[in-house]
Amino acid sequence: MKKGQDITITFPNIVIIHQKVPGRELGRHCHKEHELFIPLQGELTVSYDDKSLTCGSGKMLYVPPNLEHSFSSTSSGQGERIICLFSDKLWKKITNKLAAPAVLPLNSLLRELLFYLLLNPKTPYSKTFVQALTECLVDILLTHKDFIQDDLKILESKIKDSRVKKAFLKIISSTEEISVSDLAKQSGLSLRNLNKLFLSEIGISPKKLMILKKINLAKELLLTSQMTITDISFEVGYNSLSKFISMFQKYTGKLPSEFRSE
Repeated sequence: MKKGQDITITFPNIVIIHQKVPGRELGRHCHKEHELFIPLQGELTVSYDDKSLTCGSGKMLYVPPNLEHSFSSTSSGQGERIICLFSDKLWKKITNKLAAPAVLPLNSLLRELLFYLLLNPKTPYSKTFVQALTECLVDILLTHKDFIQDDLKILESKIKDSRVKKAFLKIISSTEEISVSDLAKQSGLSLRNLNKLFLSEIGISPKKLMILKKINLAKELLLTSQMTITDISFEVGYNSLSKFISMFQKYTGKLPSEFRSE
């Protein structure tokens, strides 16, 4: 592949780009797809909000859909990478969980699946390979030990309706429990319309958002504090330790002790 060239292969639910362009820069933009960068030579940096993630050989960088970000790569002679765009439709068939931007170790199975598709664009088994590739990335993201999902930030970026935004911010900023019926009144909506708009705008109900808020805080405390699991349970709003453990396992696939010890 010559320098300055892009090779783009399109399959149902995934686009794979082999890019050899040193010093490539792209200003603020976003995709409706999940985006994965795999540097083959040189480094690349993705910036969003007030944060930046840099990724080099042996690593890969994930960017969730609908997140505004900019991209730049090293301007030296080396600058080769694979860029993959994964369909959100297929992603949601695998999991409803969201993931924040993250730099991850390059997974050998994922790499082999990608290169097979890139080198065999007419394979009759592309659907199977794309499914396996997407499932592999989802599993890597949701089990990476240093990864704390920033679900709330990603959800907020999707909101267009001002009433939903008001209710959303009320939930995540409130230090006390708030009922969904009170939330609807404060937002100027009926309970039915509040739930309908939440599902339309961000794909989850207000009640589930309240749970996600608690689980996110619990994950952060498990990884960054020495608090006991019992204390964390009370801190995030669960008066029953067994209820907290049950909900944490439901939303993360792990017991709190397993999440902390990985």
